[in-house]
Amino acid sequence: MDDHHVQLLKGLFHKKIILSNDLLHCLKRERESLINIDLDSLWSISKEKEDICLKIESIREEIVSALNPGIDQRFLTSHQILELLPEEHKATFRKLFQTLVKLKGEIEVIRKENMIFIDDSLQFLDEMISILTGKTTSKMVYNDRCHWRRSGANVLLSREA
Repeated sequence: MDDHHVQLLKGLFHKKIILSNDLLHCLKRERESLINIDLDSLWSISKEKEDICLKIESIREEIVSALNPGIDQRFLTSHQILELLPEEHKATFRKLFQTLVKLKGEIEVIRKENMIFIDDSLQFLDEMISILTGKTTSKMVYNDRCHWRRSGANVLLSREA
């Protein structure tokens, strides 16, 4: 692999790191918007996240194509991509790769927390609607883990998958 090719791959890895960092900030802004119930902001953040994810996927495809154009990119893990690098250049990319892994971990944690927040909010609203419509009697109490225990109300609201 020549120096030009190595520099191209480094640039692609740097772009992916920057986009991953942008996605992380979007998820943090999403959390704030969820807390503040700012629906207009949530719609714009959703569009922004979608655009960033498409760009990240595009860069991932460029990286794999630059390393080995004949490989089916859909089934490659990040570790397999690192293994495709020539041995003499792996050390150069290891730090970039570790930065990406760290960012992906942070993104996943915040993404899961946001999903839990949405699910808990919908469960709470569902319980309130059930009480107001008389569909159930409320037995909402905190359990030993300080979480709401459901009263068995019908699920009226749910998040999109």
